[in-house]
Amino acid sequence: MAQIAESARYAVRLDVDYPQRQSRWKAFLRLPLSVPVLVFSWLLQSGVALAMWAAILVSGRIPRWLFEFQVAVNRWQVRAGAYFLILTDDYPPFEGDYGTRYDVQYPERPSRWRLVIWKFISSIPHFIILGTLALTLVVVMPICWFAILLTGRFPQGLHLYVAGVLRWGARVQAYVLSLTDEFPPFSLSADAGAASKNSYVFSSAIGVLAAGGVIGSLAALVILAPGDVTAEVSYERLLAGELLPGETRVQVEGTEDGFWEEQGTGTVELTAAADPTDDLAPLLVPRTGHRFVEFELAVENQSYHSLDIEESNFRLKDEDDDNHRAVLVVVDGRIPPLEIDEGESATVGLFFELPVGLDPTELLFNMVHHVHRHVVYKFR
Repeated sequence: MAQIAESARYAVRLDVDYPQRQSRWKAFLRLPLSVPVLVFSWLLQSGVALAMWAAILVSGRIPRWLFEFQVAVNRWQVRAGAYFLILTDDYPPFEGDYGTRYDVQYPERPSRWRLVIWKFISSIPHFIILGTLALTLVVVMPICWFAILLTGRFPQGLHLYVAGVLRWGARVQAYVLSLTDEFPPFSLSADAGAASKNSYVFSSAIGVLAAGGVIGSLAALVILAPGDVTAEVSYERLLAGELLPGETRVQVEGTEDGFWEEQGTGTVELTAAADPTDDLAPLLVPRTGHRFVEFELAVENQSYHSLDIEESNFRLKDEDDDNHRAVLVVVDGRIPPLEIDEGESATVGLFFELPVGLDPTELLFNMVHHVHRHVVYKFR
């Protein structure tokens, strides 16, 4: 009968011994003592998991040695988790006996098509529940910590609960890693078997809906997000100063705290240009075969956020389709990085170095607000 009951248990097994007495000072220093082993165990597991997934995709099997190594890594990680949760006083060893016993049945033919993505999606209900259980531990663990400091004992009922949360997480982790294809039970019990087919179907449906919702939301953000603001300008008239007031002014709409709720973030106007310019002489001299080109922008910030101005916000494209960064940016006579406060305006002078004989074709200004917006002036 014991053998039948044992075989009915879930493929991932985790048992945690209850310690009758625990060290007060070890419990007091538990957090700093736990950090190194938790970090190292997580890094080690990440590399091994990639190798195991590759083996499943290529051969449809996990080499026994690789499986045993992954289980050993998981076992050490579980020991680290139990130590962090004060379920035991013993520092986690790499091998040998310990107060937690972790084991996984070897899967003969793990599923290729369920590897990683599908198992992650079908496990979303588990992740939601585990997140809730983790929040309960925020309340439970301080109680247990103080109980150990005062009495030297971990309350037995709470010990079973914390060990159950650790067990649940270990089962889901093993399932997502493809150490088993059995769907994890929704249970804290050490004796629980695999979840029923109905539970698997229901969880998968919830996971698909949740994943679809996330993908749909991201797609909506991309589709509904405001695009670049583009204006065409006669380069010849710009240089000659023949543009009418407001002819190059563009309104830039951004987003605030609502779901793509548009708010005015400001206006940008290209007011003047000089090609070539000698405003930088004799401070700066262009390279041989190059000249300096100057542009002037009038920028007004109408948003609820400051507008960042940096040299990297600007780019000029020439007839050869090469991009040029600004040699110098001046904001009301000052050198950036600077901010234009809400409701304020500023004159921005831009200086670029271009090869002689190549005219500019596009001036880009990346407005850094709540979102990134590009103002693009195309020269004709």
